Amino acid sequence: MKNTSDKLEHARALAILNRHRGMTAEQAAKSLHVTAVAVFKWCRRYREKRIDGLRKKKPSGRPPVIKNRAKQMIPKLLKEDPQAFGYLKGRWVSRDIANALNEEGIEIGFRYVCNILHDLGLTYKRPKLTIKSDDPGYARKQRQVRNYRQAAAMLLKKGSSSISG
Repeated sequence: MKNTSDKLEHARALAILNRHRGMTAEQAAKSLHVTAVAVFKWCRRYREKRIDGLRKKKPSGRPPVIKNRAKQMIPKLLKEDPQAFGYLKGRWVSRDIANALNEEGIEIGFRYVCNILHDLGLTYKRPKLTIKSDDPGYARKQRQVRNYRQAAAMLLKKGSSSISG
């Protein structure tokens, strides 16, 4: 149990330990919130294969083709300047990475890009725009810009609905 971080493997080992200590399968199952059938199955696997019988198996099925292609492309893409791809930002953001991959023929969403970045051991942060100014009217100007952005978004929504209708 000390050698795993997987909850299910831990529960399986705990069920075996509880059975060894004299609990019935029903009692062990109730304490772990599983069925007695599962406890019997885990005990049988433990008798047949020892600790390896309790380990999580590799999922069956087709390997993820898109993820593998994206994993190869993302590190190459991150070495390039986003402005070379037509993005105005000086840094890559997950949405722009997804758009660049889509242009390369890899259909992928930006949330999936975040998962792949995590798998690659790369960290990302949401960019925060901070501007400091000594201008006494800066707070007023900042509110005006914020109000303009809200109004522009509402006008854009209103304009798009009248075009489609």
